Amino acid sequence: MKIQAAVAESTGARITVEELELEDPGPGEVRVRLVATGVCHTDTITRDGDLPLPLPGVLGHEGAGVVDALGAGVEGLSVGDHVVMGWPHCGKCRNCLRGEPRYCALLGPAVASGARYRGPLEGSSGYRRADGSPISGHFFGQSSFATYSIADATSLVLVDKDLDLKLLGP
Repeated sequence: MKIQAAVAESTGARITVEELELEDPGPGEVRVRLVATGVCHTDTITRDGDLPLPLPGVLGHEGAGVVDALGAGVEGLSVGDHVVMGWPHCGKCRNCLRGEPRYCALLGPAVASGARYRGPLEGSSGYRRADGSPISGHFFGQSSFATYSIADATSLVLVDKDLDLKLLGP
């Protein structure tokens, strides 16, 4: 599907809005229609090269939105659910099993590889330019500087539909 996304082209460059092609969610993934997202210093230091996300790429890691589509194997979420997007985790490593997913053994690739970090699509990006070339996405498991995002299902927190998503992104 075609989306609008804020793309960091290269280290230190201005972030510009661009039309991209977003793949359907794969196993364990959810497509989210973004309603709000925060801007954090982590986004700016990544654009400036201090966090090694391969550029060009789509940043953003404080999103809130509505579930639009589910990939295979996703449980506990439905299309139309309201969610806040957090950090992904594998759920299987020692730290995850201890209830400390923030310290997941796969945290590095999950937040800053620019690609899916596990499963059959590991190493691929779901974000493409009009010419078909892939660009980095999946930043902190979400790349929320876009109209739609593919998020790892582990990074989503279901919220009450009565809450204003515009206030939940930051």
